[in-house]
Amino acid sequence: MADYARLTANWYKWAPAIGGGGISVTTTCEDCQIVFSSEDYSVHLRQDGSWWTLDTINDRGQRRNAAAKLSNFELTEKYLIWDWATTAQPRLASGPLGADLARRGYAPNVTVSNADRGYMICSNEDCAVLSVVNATIFSHLMSKSVDEIEQMVVST
Repeated sequence: MADYARLTANWYKWAPAIGGGGISVTTTCEDCQIVFSSEDYSVHLRQDGSWWTLDTINDRGQRRNAAAKLSNFELTEKYLIWDWATTAQPRLASGPLGADLARRGYAPNVTVSNADRGYMICSNEDCAVLSVVNATIFSHLMSKSVDEIEQMVVST
């Protein structure tokens, strides 16, 4: 079973700036392993075979199934910590952990292929299926450790 403690701590750290009150985390979910939620946004994290899949629900209640798919839990932690931090702090998204990385194109050590929903990026055994913008940016982050990404989002 995955340890959700790090993700839970990061959700409580970043969610207030993402928007909405009612911030919570629960493992009581009919269709997933854990839900990170607020009044304006939520992420349902589930296992789909060997992949970790993120379904999101926006402030209008619209659910987007398989908004992201990641090949292992550690990669999922990296992705969510980066995603939440850059959503909560627009200066990161418009600068060093967003637009600056997007302008560089895909990281050279990553293979890129079309997927049914976006692009699959792989570095060694780690793979993610993401939208084109997120795939481009995250290709530069996926080889970093979770600790490195946490450090980057607080010190950048």
